[in-house]
Amino acid sequence: MIDAPGPCVLFATPGMISGGFSLEVFKHWAPSEMNLVTLPGYCVAGTIGHKLMSGKPTKINLDKDKQIDVRCQIHQLSFSPHTDAKGIMDLVKFLSPKHVILVHGEKPKMASLKERIQSELGIQCYVPANCDTVCVPSTVFVKAHASEMFFQSCLSPNFRFLNESSEDTSDSILERTNGKSRFQVTDERVAEGILVMEKSKKARVVHQEELLLMLGEKQHEVQVAYCCPVHVDNLDEARRDHISADDVLGLSNKCSWLQQLFTELTTDFPGWNIQNLGEHLQVESFHVSLCWKDDCPYRIIDSPRKKLAAVFFCCTWSVADGKLAWQIISTMEKCRLTVQNLNQNTD
Repeated sequence: MIDAPGPCVLFATPGMISGGFSLEVFKHWAPSEMNLVTLPGYCVAGTIGHKLMSGKPTKINLDKDKQIDVRCQIHQLSFSPHTDAKGIMDLVKFLSPKHVILVHGEKPKMASLKERIQSELGIQCYVPANCDTVCVPSTVFVKAHASEMFFQSCLSPNFRFLNESSEDTSDSILERTNGKSRFQVTDERVAEGILVMEKSKKARVVHQEELLLMLGEKQHEVQVAYCCPVHVDNLDEARRDHISADDVLGLSNKCSWLQQLFTELTTDFPGWNIQNLGEHLQVESFHVSLCWKDDCPYRIIDSPRKKLAAVFFCCTWSVADGKLAWQIISTMEKCRLTVQNLNQNTD
């Protein structure tokens, strides 16, 4: 088609003749005075289109080794998919926004347009570079009422205890009596509520339990369970001196096993709020309790030896705390507990 005889009109892209089909056609047609190249709109500096619009070159270097003669006619057509400065000014004036962000164009012209928008229209204008972040302050406020249950949920403390270096001298640091070890106590309360629009068109913040009542729905929560084995160092020795497995486990009562596990976990996770509630341990939605069932459905035994040398703890947690749960379980499976009163008379 490029070398076909006779007149024709060809639309080829890209319009700046920066490569592709338009450049291939230009190489064939530029040397002939019978041909016309029409350039629609703007051409970026450095492209062949920009060189043609900047004057009437007789030769153009395609690269360092290749040059072509330019004898064809050059015509520029004022056509662009982008509006001009006047069009942008008219649009901004019509919309009257509180902020304008210019994101496309040549740097000097964008800076000039920014000055016009700010001086003529009195509107704050930003010209961020690529990958820059622009923070636009909000000036819109919606008044929302809050329920009593939501307020009560905000009053619950959320203490965290974090170890700090001895160089820290902030007021929130509590020193121990030896003056060497310090820890920081923080109370970061997170207000979790749900914004609803009532029939009266008023905004209201409610607790999630209230929303369920308003909708007449029941809470649905997916829980995960796993019966985790924890190794007991001297359990074999204890079994040799006692008749039944119940007697062996009875040597250390439920509270003792939980207390040993609590000590291990608080040592490995010093900044976590792990609670010992007597019957079970708890951190967030993760619960741990001693399991006495031989046929627990959540227990996985891959070897008989593992069953004989372990005490089992049933763990449950919500899906949202899955990462936290497996961190704790991984630590539990590495723990080593002991039968506390092995040498005492158990008659």
